[in-house]
Amino acid sequence: MSESYNFESYPPLFRPPPNIPIQESNSSDKTEPLLLDADIPVIDYFKCTATANQDVVDDDDESICRNLISEVYRDWGLFRLVNHGISVTLLNQIQEHAKKLFSLPYETKKALFSSSSTSCSNIVSPTPISYFWGTPALTPSGAALAQKKGPQDNYQSLQWMEGFNISLAQLSHLQYQDLLLETFRSLLEEYGKEQGRLATDIFKVMRSDLKLGPLQYQSYLSVATGLLRVYRYPRCFEPERTWGIDVHTDSSVLSIIHQDDVGGLQVYKDHQWFDVKPLSNTLIVNIGDMLQAMSDDNYMSVKHRVKVNKHKERLSIGYFVFPAEDAVIQSTKYNPFTYADFRAQVQHDLKTVGLKTGLQKFKFTTDQSS
Repeated sequence: MSESYNFESYPPLFRPPPNIPIQESNSSDKTEPLLLDADIPVIDYFKCTATANQDVVDDDDESICRNLISEVYRDWGLFRLVNHGISVTLLNQIQEHAKKLFSLPYETKKALFSSSSTSCSNIVSPTPISYFWGTPALTPSGAALAQKKGPQDNYQSLQWMEGFNISLAQLSHLQYQDLLLETFRSLLEEYGKEQGRLATDIFKVMRSDLKLGPLQYQSYLSVATGLLRVYRYPRCFEPERTWGIDVHTDSSVLSIIHQDDVGGLQVYKDHQWFDVKPLSNTLIVNIGDMLQAMSDDNYMSVKHRVKVNKHKERLSIGYFVFPAEDAVIQSTKYNPFTYADFRAQVQHDLKTVGLKTGLQKFKFTTDQSS
């Protein structure tokens, strides 16, 4: 039986109604039509970070690289990263283990990865790995956030995905007896370290462009805040009625996405939507809200969304990194705020109005930059 027929692994609301005929999909199955195939700018990680990590740096090489990334950030808000140094074997192993875990019965996944917080001396901390579905909006503990719903029906208000939320700072303290779970945990820990390396080096290249002092540079991107999201987007038999993830911007400094060969990621540029074609052994790096504020809105947090597929499941892995919790973001466009302030405001908005207003709530009411 086809893997796509394993509907007991889907959350109950994602399972096909009995009146819809199910056709088996295969490797030669239909391909979803593209909107506009985005010609995403390409950055060579090795070339652009080698100069930043040398004791003796060619000022011209560093300037060219910094200007290239700056131009891409201003124009697109994201780029495709090549020569990133992460092994194809590691990426394939994570995907294969993720597929095995996602294929477990829904109730089993809920039990294995409870999003309940652990507490010690009344201090609440996130569980290292939690399972969620139907919304990417999570509390700091990793549980799905109860959001205010709009006038849509239940089908439309769901976002057609499930995932594992991984707190990298907590991951090394966890150990599973089950071989599949422990291998998955170990692979994620290794991958998280690689992503921390990429994010740190990319941010280092941009340090002078952002005009960051030493203290700001150390606190504005904190590897300790990094988290992973492993997403599965199930087959959806009425894809015109919902999204895998609806239009949003990331709250991070940087987000680094690895997608499989199914596709579905779309970005908004010049008042139109573009498909981001998946290319083997490349990563997508996009700007989050925190970097937009740090850059005084010179870089814009990119709007993106994920469409669902009627014939195939899709898998993606996202890395998100933030400032230190107590780091105060200073900007000519916004009142000073910490990431903790920002996250609290976003969660309040989602609970009360059902929408993320994001940076708008922190903007100066009058232009104080003049």
